[in-house]
Amino acid sequence: MIRYASFVLLVLAECVYARVHITTTTTPFPRGNLQVRMDNFKVKMEAMLQQMIQQQLYVEERIRSDGQSGIKQIRQYHDGPRPYDSESHTYKTAFAVHDHANYDRTVGMGEVNMVMNGVEFRTRHNDYKLRMPSRKSAAYRATEDIPFPSVPPQVTSKKTLPEQVAEMKAWFKAWQDQNHSVRDYRKYFKPVLCYMEGAWTQNTTHIQEPFSSDRHAIDATSWEDLQEKVRFTTYSGSKSFQENFAFLPTTIMEVVNGQPVFAQWNYRILCHPLTRDLPLKYLNLQDDLSARISRGQTKSQLLHDPAARFSLFDGDEGRNYTLLDELMSEIPGLNNYNANLKEDVFGQQLYDVSDNAPMNTANYHRWYKVGKGGAKEQLMHRGFSDMSLFVAQTTQSEISPMKVEQCTVNPVSKHKTCQSWSRRYSYAVPLEVIYLTPVLSWNPFNLDFWSKGSQGPNKQRVGGNTPQTAYNGSSYHAYYRTPPTLFSGQGVSLNHASIVGVLDKHGKVQQVAASGPRVLLPNIPGMGKIRMRYPIAPIHGEGSGVWKELDALKDMMMDIEKYKGLFEEPPTMDGSHTGMLHLRTGVATKTPPGPHVHEIYVSQDVQAQMAGGRRVRMLTSKAQGHTHQLLIDGRNHKYSIFNCDGKPRCWDGHPSSLYVV
Repeated sequence: MIRYASFVLLVLAECVYARVHITTTTTPFPRGNLQVRMDNFKVKMEAMLQQMIQQQLYVEERIRSDGQSGIKQIRQYHDGPRPYDSESHTYKTAFAVHDHANYDRTVGMGEVNMVMNGVEFRTRHNDYKLRMPSRKSAAYRATEDIPFPSVPPQVTSKKTLPEQVAEMKAWFKAWQDQNHSVRDYRKYFKPVLCYMEGAWTQNTTHIQEPFSSDRHAIDATSWEDLQEKVRFTTYSGSKSFQENFAFLPTTIMEVVNGQPVFAQWNYRILCHPLTRDLPLKYLNLQDDLSARISRGQTKSQLLHDPAARFSLFDGDEGRNYTLLDELMSEIPGLNNYNANLKEDVFGQQLYDVSDNAPMNTANYHRWYKVGKGGAKEQLMHRGFSDMSLFVAQTTQSEISPMKVEQCTVNPVSKHKTCQSWSRRYSYAVPLEVIYLTPVLSWNPFNLDFWSKGSQGPNKQRVGGNTPQTAYNGSSYHAYYRTPPTLFSGQGVSLNHASIVGVLDKHGKVQQVAASGPRVLLPNIPGMGKIRMRYPIAPIHGEGSGVWKELDALKDMMMDIEKYKGLFEEPPTMDGSHTGMLHLRTGVATKTPPGPHVHEIYVSQDVQAQMAGGRRVRMLTSKAQGHTHQLLIDGRNHKYSIFNCDGKPRCWDGHPSSLYVV
């Protein structure tokens, strides 16, 4: 709204001036003068509108140059003495992902600040569903449910429940070990790639809900109503209690006959079932120190924490067109599946990087070729410097078009020839890879499933253990069908996944656990907690020069031995620096890994903190392939381990005493 303030003020000023002049003069207002003033007014308006468009472009370019398309921030819920004691793009969970496993296909994800192709916006609480673009309809925003994997017949053919549970565990074990020779899990453990998609839409009046959610919807009657509510919550520092407000900007696309043509930004989250298996080895853990330092986590511990995020990379550093490009190219833009569009703006035909055929720009891509063959061929990337931006062309009339014209002048005849193009685009970034498992379809108790609006849970039936209070079958929002014996422990999870009672078709109460999507499955005996969701969204700041420099420095400091050749003055780890305290652990007592010790080097300022009674957290040197995160007590110059890797004792049996070397 602020961007239109100068425009509105000028209009009011001109109108007030005209009215006062007409009503106070004693002679008729000259029509010629009025026409001149109106013409001048129109020229001023067009000039101002063009200036506003330039200002919008300037803001977007500033955002683009600050980083890349990706997540900037999640909502703050925590605070502390250090900057990393509150949320960034991660904290307790990466990108605010969480579970709603009592729903059949709801994927928990909170609010995020996002940048996409220079457009900065903030989402509502997302909690999106496992839905994909329509495979049958090309209609705008037509979607369908993603089919769940079937249950292996080796499971359903077992006569008893314990046998089915044991067989299902064997399938999870094969998938966890990535050993399809034991059981070919690739038929029943299906990866889907979920993504956030954004575009400038022509509907600037009526709210269009971004995407389907069982739990959230934008709380506004119009785009203007939403903007006013966002302005107020920003002004007051408050929030929507239900987290149903979203900052989605409005812009001026062009000026036609002196009239601004507005466009409204909107976004949605969908998922695409991949056409191939995606081995877990291609999902690489990113070391967000801010997510683990306050909790004293090692990198290996972060792997099994909801705060972990990943990159999708096949390890081939020698090519630009990567595995992620191949997978994103399967995803259609707003024309849905089976669309085929070509691009030739400015007379340059776009070609596919992988096979040199004319590119189908209806699907998402970031790399393309122009000038096919020979020295004229060039490999190009969407965006000026945006590693994570994917673009798709669309013909949907609901998307705001942009026009461009190119003119050439014949140097001899001076004849000018012009050609124009009008195109519509949408943008996308990957969000996460989710592995769908047979548990989503498994129904060993043969419980009824009630569709939305049919029979099912009510105020009396709350999942109790009696026939009167148990759920009467399962439903989309009470999706409890999994035998708790698949997992270990008294309860399965504190978040919508405790064990409940459900009536089977014979009226008997069966104890079952939630069967919907999860970030981490509860503990399976012999396997532990198994990760099912891998957040891979890019981070906006990763595109900045500062982030790249800090990441390089972090890599050097976290693996000094590997990068020691890059230091101008190679660091020493022998305690020879003046004032450095050299400590050593006692010998480990457990085998494996066998007898060994670790070294700790403590600077003078940290020694002073310990002398003042403060316990300090230190990382040991590597031995037997591992390190320890120690909380050290150093009062009275007696040094001991207060906890080790977050536990009272080190897992490999180091004694609590530390020795000065």
